[in-house]
Amino acid sequence: MKNSFLSMIILYCLHKINGERTIYSILHLLNGKKSSQTIQDAHFFHLTSFFCTFPLLKRVELEMLIDLLKKQGFISQYKEQSYYVTPVGVKRLSEYFKSNPIPANLNGWKYHNLAVAFWERLSLAVQVISQLKNHNSKYLPIQKSKELHQWLKDYLYKRKLSKDELADQLYDELVGCLETIDDLDPSILVKRLTGYQIIGLTESQAADQFDMDVDAYHIQFLGLLHYMLERVGTKQRDFPLLSYMIEDKKRDASLTESSHRTLNLLQSGYTLDEIAHMRNLKKNTIEDHLVEIALNIPYFDVSAFVNLDKQQKIKKAINSVTSKQLKHIRELVPDADYFEIRLVLAQGGEKK
Repeated sequence: MKNSFLSMIILYCLHKINGERTIYSILHLLNGKKSSQTIQDAHFFHLTSFFCTFPLLKRVELEMLIDLLKKQGFISQYKEQSYYVTPVGVKRLSEYFKSNPIPANLNGWKYHNLAVAFWERLSLAVQVISQLKNHNSKYLPIQKSKELHQWLKDYLYKRKLSKDELADQLYDELVGCLETIDDLDPSILVKRLTGYQIIGLTESQAADQFDMDVDAYHIQFLGLLHYMLERVGTKQRDFPLLSYMIEDKKRDASLTESSHRTLNLLQSGYTLDEIAHMRNLKKNTIEDHLVEIALNIPYFDVSAFVNLDKQQKIKKAINSVTSKQLKHIRELVPDADYFEIRLVLAQGGEKK
């Protein structure tokens, strides 16, 4: 029986978590649930690439795919709703991804918010600029949002370029950005663009044209968007038109809004108890924010919350256990609480 790309991603995630979480942790990861547990799991099990890559995946769909993987002998139940990947499943994973590789630039955690806004703005800008260049005012905008339309009006006004100059520069930037990618075909994205006398394909139409599983196409499309965002973000001077499309969205890329507010208060000198009181939140919630901050901000120093001696004990315990379950680590460092262990784990991010 042929496996879908999505079923193989689920099998890959099961292999990474190795029975330490339930199948629903994978659902939360692929949906992009911004709970502290899901954010930690994405980092601890090296699954940040897949964060929010399938936001519409339903519980019943996941369960059906799990049943299929079980019938194929690829997974074996460990305990209720937890599974190990069998040797047969590991072999299947290796074979499948050799011929269907995961895009190297896929980074759902870093770009899940930016990618949606970038695509909406890019697709609308390409359509409108193409129509302007060809002096056509009779068309239906590919994006319906009034807010997007207003953004584009401001964007075009601030560019101070003629219609032809704008079209030529945007074309050059797109070519310059996409021509350097090695592992993906740029036409996977280009075929979706609408312009003068050209109607872009839907996701399912594009998948059919490329003779691809629709989920495999979806991941390659995201991989291209994430590649563009990485390249444009690091070489803004080379891509002024493209980089301006995300200029006002960058702050949202790593932290949730609530964690960002907690970080601002921390930087202003408030204690965890004071922040919890000021924000009318439980201290546990503020601690969750700190773990998220430690996961995403490399320079964040956790020594104000876990002394250096205890950090060393926790790191030693982490290195001596194969499991990432906190109770196994705490058994070796009984004087550390769970928050301190989570914080030290988070400080290492995906290195652990």
